[in-house]
Amino acid sequence: MVVAPKLGSAEDIVLDEVTVTPASHNTEIWVSEPQPTPKSSVTQAGIDLLGGAGQTSLYAPLNLVPSFNYESPDPYGLSPTRNINIRGKSDFHVTRNIEGLPVTGIVGGTDLIDLENVAQVDVYRGGMPANQGLGMSNATGAVDQLLLAPQEKFGVIGKQALGSFGFRRSFARIDTGKQSTTGTSAFISGSTSATDKWKGTGDISRDNVMLGVSQQLGDRVKLDLDVVYNKFSGHTYRPLTYSQVQNLHANYDFDYNAALTGNAATDANYYDANRTEYENYAALAKIDFKLAERQHLLLKPYYWNDDGVIYSANGSNVQKWRQQNDNLGGVLEYQGRFGSHTNLVVGYWAQSMAPPPPPTDQTLNRVNADGSLSFVRRSTLAKIDPFIVNSPYFQLTETIGQTVVNGGLRYMDLGVPKMQYYKTAGLPGVSYDQIWAYNPTPDTNAATVEKNYGEFLPNFGIRQQFNAEWGASVSYGRRFGRPDWGPQASNYISKEAAFVAKGITLQTLVNRVKPELSDQIDLSASYKNGGFNIISTLFGAKNQNRQVMVTDPSLGGLSYFQGTAKTTQYGIEFEAGYQLNDSLSFFGSGTVASETYDEDTPTLAGGKNLATKGKQIPNTAHTLFKGGLIYRWRDLAISPIVRNVGKRYGDSAQTEDVKGYTVFDLNASYRIWHDIRLSMSLQNVFNREYVSQISANDFSLNSATAYYVGAPRTLAFTLSGRF
Repeated sequence: MVVAPKLGSAEDIVLDEVTVTPASHNTEIWVSEPQPTPKSSVTQAGIDLLGGAGQTSLYAPLNLVPSFNYESPDPYGLSPTRNINIRGKSDFHVTRNIEGLPVTGIVGGTDLIDLENVAQVDVYRGGMPANQGLGMSNATGAVDQLLLAPQEKFGVIGKQALGSFGFRRSFARIDTGKQSTTGTSAFISGSTSATDKWKGTGDISRDNVMLGVSQQLGDRVKLDLDVVYNKFSGHTYRPLTYSQVQNLHANYDFDYNAALTGNAATDANYYDANRTEYENYAALAKIDFKLAERQHLLLKPYYWNDDGVIYSANGSNVQKWRQQNDNLGGVLEYQGRFGSHTNLVVGYWAQSMAPPPPPTDQTLNRVNADGSLSFVRRSTLAKIDPFIVNSPYFQLTETIGQTVVNGGLRYMDLGVPKMQYYKTAGLPGVSYDQIWAYNPTPDTNAATVEKNYGEFLPNFGIRQQFNAEWGASVSYGRRFGRPDWGPQASNYISKEAAFVAKGITLQTLVNRVKPELSDQIDLSASYKNGGFNIISTLFGAKNQNRQVMVTDPSLGGLSYFQGTAKTTQYGIEFEAGYQLNDSLSFFGSGTVASETYDEDTPTLAGGKNLATKGKQIPNTAHTLFKGGLIYRWRDLAISPIVRNVGKRYGDSAQTEDVKGYTVFDLNASYRIWHDIRLSMSLQNVFNREYVSQISANDFSLNSATAYYVGAPRTLAFTLSGRF
């Protein structure tokens, strides 16, 4: 649902702080501001409705936003197996922020924040202000969670959910209210969630604790601090091959083996040998120094630690990938408002990220007769220094009557460290810290030097409000996508002997990847009259240095990655809402999008180019149509929702086509007494069998694509109360 356009943009205007309180009657699902650099914001009502009974997935509440498509085999959003697509581009280059900060790394971990602690989720699909979308990659777009601050009054929120496939979730949050003596306000929340997989054998669980504190320090300084702990353990869903997709009904329940056979090659696909475990700690703070009226200096440090392990079938063995990531960074930012028309933001973002990627510690293991694992050999061993980011920026917004003009510039300096891999033959199966006592031999062919990538990222936009009904805007923005050094290095290590025989070192291949650059243009018009409102946007982009995976016939079929592709992206999207009366409202969005390769793809050895010109990138639906309604009668609210996803391809050669699908969901809630409610969520009402997630990244040119099916009909109930 959209609302009347507003002049100015929330991220560009310095205002006195407003504490967000939980909305009990807001019927708006999402709010779009057609600004010079547009964004859509999912409200608390939308988060509550679309986040489902799980209330953990960052992406689930965004699935009705224009051009946004979220897919997962997990009906509750607990599993990290999922992907998204924005305007036809995959989520590989999406920045996922919390309070504008890239807290989590780019590999590892699961959703940190319970959605009950989120006040709003912002989505940037086109160009974006220089002070937004901070992160290693924003070439696809940015998603930013804004937290629900500690409340002014004491309060308790409690929830208990039960649903299909053994789903259960408990959540509680306590707000202390603002203390009269110290001025301190705080909250603490906790949740525990678990479900069985809807097919095959195995389960998924998640436990979360969060603490938030807000403290005024004198008249000019305010401190906000949030700390969160998250623990996840889950068995993974097994994907289908394209051949299996051709007989979808017969293979819909295909999954990992429920029993051991005693054959190690078969037992690599035993369900308990295919699982993921993560333990995460994170903290973020904001210290607001009020220099003068409407003049603020903000210091926003953050830290994230991830300790995880992924077990997955690899041929006749099981690969164990140990992930230990540290992410430390901060933003120093000045925000100033001059007069009633001018807003200025000047800032500096810095970050250190310890790998992976690429993987530094991987082993291959055999499944024993009792299901335990025995070490076979170490497959990857490396030392990689932290990646360093330095990024200054500024953003200026000027309001002249009914016209808003904004523009800004960010410089992105990404420091990629040297990488040194080691020969693994004969090394024992000890921990990463212990292995160095065995003096492993450096692999001279698998080493790279440190390098800096630097790019200027400008943005500019104009918004004109013609009258109370009509408005229009135009914007341009350049976005950045980090070179994907991880798959390049892992692919080389797995086929090193073949590459060395061709005289190719890891440095040769790393030199073939570059930062992806995306130049985005948006033209939008908005109309509002009474209860009806609509926004329509034409968008286009030229993308360069797109990273693609090439299977090179001139090198005997060896595969590698290179950042040489150019693509053209264009489309149209609309979003509309109609408030018929106090009881009934309608909302919907639609997108027609395309991204195709501009030319054939050259190969490393100068052999025959791969025929990609004019082909659509994988996992891009040309059409997306989504909509629904909210009907309220006394204490009852009912909201049916429909999503139609058009035809997609699993490969760039367009030999693996996947049929589109339509899915209906139904949500309802009933206020039992005061703020005690019983809610129902019924997903996939008609039990449609369809392909949901397609795992092929948009840079893959081969056909080794994994297909995940959507969950069947899923019913859940939630009892919630506010006191």
